[in-house]
Amino acid sequence: MDLRLRYADAIEPTDPDHAELIRAQIAYDRAKIASSPIAPELSRRMHGLAVKLEPRLGAGIADLVDDWGVRRGFAEFIELPGADFLDQGADIYRRVPVRHVWLTDVTPDLVGAIAASPLLARLTSLGLNNNPIGDDGLRTLLASPHLRRLRWLGLVNCGITPTGAELFAELAPRVLPDLRFVYFARNRAKLVPYGAGFDAVGGQDPIDVYVPEIAERITAEHGPLPWLDPDIAWRGGYVDFGAV
Repeated sequence: MDLRLRYADAIEPTDPDHAELIRAQIAYDRAKIASSPIAPELSRRMHGLAVKLEPRLGAGIADLVDDWGVRRGFAEFIELPGADFLDQGADIYRRVPVRHVWLTDVTPDLVGAIAASPLLARLTSLGLNNNPIGDDGLRTLLASPHLRRLRWLGLVNCGITPTGAELFAELAPRVLPDLRFVYFARNRAKLVPYGAGFDAVGGQDPIDVYVPEIAERITAEHGPLPWLDPDIAWRGGYVDFGAV
């Protein structure tokens, strides 16, 4: 973020709107990380600048991805099929500073090629939700040498069984040392703390947070891990990427 602020200073004379967007989005993310109040004026200004600038900032990749998003002043989030990521990822990386990738149409046969790709080494978050990778695909993914920077991982509805959950519990503390959030809902096993219930009067969600037995065992063996913190783990799928 400090480098991006220096970049904002450098472009201020020629592109003041982009410089302001960088500063506003970084101020927003830093407030989110610190759990500090966010001024309404900051949110309004950030939104207005994003609407104005996003078409220009993403123009270089709009024809290469299914979706993209601007964060901290740059198009750093992309969504695209797994095969397209392998074919075009290097070209996309040359155009924008990608940090977050959401992959679709990932078949079990494709997981190996994705796990072996150095393109993963740049990422801090990877979404594989709704891809039927199963336990074997998860094993292959965890064997990748390129995921040590990963901080957010989406594995919703991936066909993972209790065997896969146990595998993740065994390997993740070692092979994903920077991991902060795991979104694991709608699999055939429980892994991370999860919430249930909604207070319609108070508007609080959830009412209760449950800690699976496997999460208790991981914590007992490896000590506290961010992705198993009951206060935040149940929100894994909704955490703002500003935290990563």
